[in-house]
Amino acid sequence: MSRRCELSDHENDSDSSYATIEFAEALANDSHTSDDDVSQCSVSSVDVSMLGESCPIPSTELVMSTWNLLKRVMPLHWTVISNKNGFNCLQYSKGDEPSFQRNVFVTFSGTLRITVHRKEVPEDLMKQFSKDWPKGQQLTVQSSKTFVDNVLRVVLAVRAYEVCAGADYQKYEHLWATDTIGYIDNNPYDEARYVKTFRSPNCSLLVAVQTWICTECKKCIERFRKKYKQEETVNPSTRNDYLTEAQKCDKLSEQRKQIKNMTKLVNYYKRINAELESSGVNIDEQLGQHLAELVRQEKLSPVMHLFFQQQLQFAGLKDSRGMRWHPALIRFALLIKSTSPSALDAVRQSGMICLPGDRTLFDYSHAVPREEGLFVSKLNMVSDKVDKLPQKHQKFHNLLMDEIHICQKLIYRKPDGRLVGYIKLNEAEAELKDLEAAIQSNVPPQPDVATCILTFMLKGVSNNIREVVAAFPSSAMKKEFLYDRVWEVIPACERRGIKILARISDGCSVNRAFISMHPPANPSELHPGLVFDTVNPCVPDRTLFFIADPPHLLKTIRNNFAKSGQRKKCTRLLTKNGQFIVWKTVEKLYLEDKNLTLRRCPKLNSQNIYLNGYTCMKVSYAAHVMSNTVAQDLLSRKWSETSETVKFIQKHGKRTASTRLEPYRSVDDSRFGELADFEKYFLDWEEEVRLNDKIPKNSKGKAILSHQKLEGIYITVNAFTGAVKYLLKETRVDFVNARIFCQDPLEQYFSKQRASMGGKQNPTVEDFIKNDIRISIHRTMSCNKR
Repeated sequence: MSRRCELSDHENDSDSSYATIEFAEALANDSHTSDDDVSQCSVSSVDVSMLGESCPIPSTELVMSTWNLLKRVMPLHWTVISNKNGFNCLQYSKGDEPSFQRNVFVTFSGTLRITVHRKEVPEDLMKQFSKDWPKGQQLTVQSSKTFVDNVLRVVLAVRAYEVCAGADYQKYEHLWATDTIGYIDNNPYDEARYVKTFRSPNCSLLVAVQTWICTECKKCIERFRKKYKQEETVNPSTRNDYLTEAQKCDKLSEQRKQIKNMTKLVNYYKRINAELESSGVNIDEQLGQHLAELVRQEKLSPVMHLFFQQQLQFAGLKDSRGMRWHPALIRFALLIKSTSPSALDAVRQSGMICLPGDRTLFDYSHAVPREEGLFVSKLNMVSDKVDKLPQKHQKFHNLLMDEIHICQKLIYRKPDGRLVGYIKLNEAEAELKDLEAAIQSNVPPQPDVATCILTFMLKGVSNNIREVVAAFPSSAMKKEFLYDRVWEVIPACERRGIKILARISDGCSVNRAFISMHPPANPSELHPGLVFDTVNPCVPDRTLFFIADPPHLLKTIRNNFAKSGQRKKCTRLLTKNGQFIVWKTVEKLYLEDKNLTLRRCPKLNSQNIYLNGYTCMKVSYAAHVMSNTVAQDLLSRKWSETSETVKFIQKHGKRTASTRLEPYRSVDDSRFGELADFEKYFLDWEEEVRLNDKIPKNSKGKAILSHQKLEGIYITVNAFTGAVKYLLKETRVDFVNARIFCQDPLEQYFSKQRASMGGKQNPTVEDFIKNDIRISIHRTMSCNKR
């Protein structure tokens, strides 16, 4: 796998002026060279002949002074070594055991040679590096400073290039040894760009910094890609002597499958012909042609073929009790029955379609009894699905949690003779309640009737799993009750291989109190005491994140904004930088354009401006107001004292903009910085209100969003950032969709629960359990269809 080279800021500067500046600084200090520095360089004083050229031998003093000057101007990770023929300007690797990676060798007579990994660079690169190298350059007393300046220019030119990473694709590594046009580079020189790679014999060795691979090595990659593709897919018509042993086995196995399938198909048609001969009914020619044309259509799916086969099989039976229905037909009948039992009866009684009877369907729909609390059977089903998923990131899920209000009724359950509708307590809670009743009076405690159901749903981070796995009837919600139920569900999931990444719920006071019961895994310096994650006790090396539902958070922030103003009904007066952020500004924006045909804010209407008990609960109405469209329209009006209102709306509009909801692909995504700025905006606002003496002390809390909303913002920003970065780093997922960190699937589930009651009342506990079976069947059928 390739490793990116980490360059310091000065290593990217290849401007030739750098050579002159460094050279001038070293020249100014050259007169201070000590005898110790001189003693480090030993130069032979005999005549030499270098590369067929001869020149006068420079004096020892000249060589030593030039060596010191070169040493002073060399860039970081470069050094100079002198020998009897000239100077070696060497670049060495980082680390405890450095290796020499580049060598710019200059003789005293001015001959230039550049090597990379002890190999000379190609001629085209050599010409580029030496284009400014003067002809006849020799080291003399008069030209020593010019000599050093020219050498430094070449060094900086070489330094502006990086080593070619070669054909370092890991999936092609098994093909390297079989390729004769190239060689394997095991990185003996400790380059940072790669660990192990394959090079072309004509590799240029050096490439521009912004380039990763040279042209010759790209040809190797293309060659490997073709070989790799040939290994994956083998043409059935390819001769066997051209195939490897593994490919021959695969081809033989595929042929066996085809023969087996064709044999089954032939036997199937034989049975159909026998059935038609024995049980066929004569029909008129016109109807026969129409039916034959219908069956011959290519668009007839395998499911439709199965349906016709089952209908023919049922029609040929003397006794319908001997029918063995295909599981797909049973599930289809269950789907119709769960939608409308009368519809199934009408279809069956029409005689046009034959479907399984009620007794058969009852055995399947009641095979696994469903109880309140943990749905163990559904957890096991989800666990089986997760075990079959190949990727690591597909094992992670979010745990969505919310409560739904129910009808306070007791239902008698015939199979076990129980009254269903009471709060379900665990043993410890039941004993504490008995003890409390015994202390207060001798009357035995009466069980409480449930007023809501605390529901837990699993939502896959990168799979299509979306199942309710637990439902606990309850009344008044407390943090202790919540704590016990959450840590009953999470261990049950973790034991079955279902990894929990984050717990997502709304930002109500009970949920925030529950979160504060946990020790933080990563304490925040900006928010002492704030808990947004904790160590997962089931897997101590993994973190569990707490996220407040972002859509719910946006809705509550809009509600705070709607209550900001100077009217009697307003409970807040948001103040930022001396300006009031009031709802009246948005209302004025709507009133000015409401009678126009073309408006800049077409989604602003009376429903999201004049809120009531229904519209204040709609998230979509909040998104219409807290949007960039409204902010830009308000900014274009140039009304006085509205700049902070524009900024406030823009801060939230950026979070809901479509461009901001694109998948996260890197831990360095710029949107993480925007989230940090979003958090800092409210921190600065809090500090400003705290230090503003003009605001009365008892009104400071009304000059900013409520502390519950601020805490929800801080929790969500930090937990979301941590969860996304964890997935990108630890699971190597290609991208993370921000939309998975909300409880919309659970809200949709609740809407189906309410719709099943016809809208006349909330479901009871028994209705909730029955409806869950129906909703699960619908979801399973839909998933199979996709």
